[in-house]
Amino acid sequence: MFCSQCGKQAADGARFCPACGANLQGGGAVPGAKPKSSRGLIFAVAGIFVVAAAAGGYAMLAPAPVEKSQSVPPNPAVAAPAPEARAPEKPAEPASPAVAEPQAPAQNSADKAAAHKALDQKIEEEEAAAKAGGKK
Repeated sequence: MFCSQCGKQAADGARFCPACGANLQGGGAVPGAKPKSSRGLIFAVAGIFVVAAAAGGYAMLAPAPVEKSQSVPPNPAVAAPAPEARAPEKPAEPASPAVAEPQAPAQNSADKAAAHKALDQKIEEEEAAAKAGGKK
């Protein structure tokens, strides 16, 4: 008897080919043969997971729909109060002084002491100006 798969000679009455392991009596699984890989199933499940994650991310990051509000025509009698009924405008505040550019930190103690003294003097000047401006 010869194997229908590989063509090698097999003993008469043998159920499987000694060379390739094919079933010589028809039907049934070949012993020792590897089962089909489930790699395709793994890729399909992973693909579904990626699509679901992308859809969820889009749903979370998409802008919310804007509801259209009904427009109410303005009533000219109520639209704006009379000029005498308006609150007086607040006077404009003076522009803040320009901020000095940052400087590199002092390296020696004399420079540090001078910087601290200059900073203390600046604070005292600003506090005096604030007190003078508040007593008007």
